[in-house]
Amino acid sequence: MTGRRRFCLGMGTQLALVLSGRARAAVSADGSAALPRIACTDWAAAESLALVGNMPIAVPELDVYRQWLPEPGLPAGTADLGARTEPNLEALSALAPDSIFISSWQAGMLPLFRRIAPTEIARLFDAGGDPYLGMRELLLQAGHASGREARARRCLDDFDAQLGALRQALAARPRRPLYVAVLHENGAQAYVYGRGSWVDAVIGRLGLRNAWTAPTTFYGNSLVGIPALAGDPAAAILYLDQGARTRRALAQLRSSTLWRGLPAVAQGRAVMIPSFFALGGIPSAARCARLLAAAMADGAAMGSAR
Repeated sequence: MTGRRRFCLGMGTQLALVLSGRARAAVSADGSAALPRIACTDWAAAESLALVGNMPIAVPELDVYRQWLPEPGLPAGTADLGARTEPNLEALSALAPDSIFISSWQAGMLPLFRRIAPTEIARLFDAGGDPYLGMRELLLQAGHASGREARARRCLDDFDAQLGALRQALAARPRRPLYVAVLHENGAQAYVYGRGSWVDAVIGRLGLRNAWTAPTTFYGNSLVGIPALAGDPAAAILYLDQGARTRRALAQLRSSTLWRGLPAVAQGRAVMIPSFFALGGIPSAARCARLLAAAMADGAAMGSAR
């Protein structure tokens, strides 16, 4: 083990010990009953737990989590487990959680996590699975782990009602197809969401049409060259504001004739929207739906649909 690794582990353990006293007192949002103390290395599981009123006691990359998954917000006492790709197991052990949620891609580390506490896998993205159904199942899984199954079912009903209301509001407006994208900071490419993502499912449930129909990766997106966003000349482009990386991308694109020549850009239909976590759970999907609906309801930005 390197000196830097030992130092990071030691600092993480000290921090976890300081926070564990506060984290052990995990209670429901209304303060009515003690709840299982659950740590998460998976962000979708963490926000699913928070939605049913059982705040996770620890997540990795906490500062980035707060930026990309702001609703429901995590309390100040939440511990940070370090990088998602290499969570600090010593800090996690020091917190002595009642149970742990990990990502499906971390399944190979399952024996290590189970040495600390009983561990469940969040299988939102699974081979051959539907992530839209997967995030619904994950919420029910979080509800079961927290003893809050009824609340989880109510949250699903609320989510469906929100989508229905947004769809109804959009039905009265002109509509056009849309690309939902993340601009690559090289200024030459973008990640576009399509089949196999819950983003695509949300677009459909809003009564809108996804302009991206080409094959996608396991996570439901495609890395494409900027000219590919001209495939449907009537479409709008909604790209996520991911802070500094998006600003770097836009700095490159300002001088790009390929970008400026896209019909959506030339006609004022390329719109930056607040970010959401496209690999998240129900709270992220609800945020996505609200952001897409707001952007597509903006007649000035979208132009008049053909």
